[in-house]
Amino acid sequence: MRCKNCGWENPGNKAKCEKCNALLTGSAGDPDDSFTGKSKPQKTSRGCPECGYPVREADQSCPRCGYSFSDTKQATPAVEEPKPEEAPEATSAKTPETKPVEAPEPTPAKITDATLNPWVRTEQIQSPKCSLTFISGTDESANDSPLRFSGNIILLHRGNTEPDNQTITSKTQAELCFENDKWYIQDKSALKTTYVYAGERKELKPGDIVVLGNRSFVFNCVSANQPG
Repeated sequence: MRCKNCGWENPGNKAKCEKCNALLTGSAGDPDDSFTGKSKPQKTSRGCPECGYPVREADQSCPRCGYSFSDTKQATPAVEEPKPEEAPEATSAKTPETKPVEAPEPTPAKITDATLNPWVRTEQIQSPKCSLTFISGTDESANDSPLRFSGNIILLHRGNTEPDNQTITSKTQAELCFENDKWYIQDKSALKTTYVYAGERKELKPGDIVVLGNRSFVFNCVSANQPG
């Protein structure tokens, strides 16, 4: 038989509900008014101090453990489970518009007299430049336009000097190198045909080639302590 107070299903021979100790009335086939909405079960307002089972205010003993409530030992209030927080209802009121916060203007960096970092280049360093000017022969027209070059290392060949001159190799005839604020030239041709005119006194080193007229000579030196 179903208890109309708490909904507990009891055996048919029970006069009181095994769960809430309420009197059972009617038969097992009677409709359960507590579940049809005609009446609602009474709310429990305290719990058994012995087992914590929820009991009604009118109960004199716990329907679960049979504990008898006396004047000295009151039943403890039943602990209600927290209800889930409900979402706030949407309102039709418009949210006040908020103005965007303007970022403060950056403060210009203060110029100090600190020592500059020597590894940071503050200006672009220009590449060294040089030029070669043609010397026209007696049967040639004058050409005053110089050949201009820039860079620390320049490779001279037939293409960037005189394309029609077969005496200049098409690979690398000579190398111009800028080092320690000075220009240097070094022969790179297979036939060793790069020379420098000695317009001023120049230092000769062993292996240098000296051209006298149309004849070439290899310079070498002998120590003063060695026989000549």
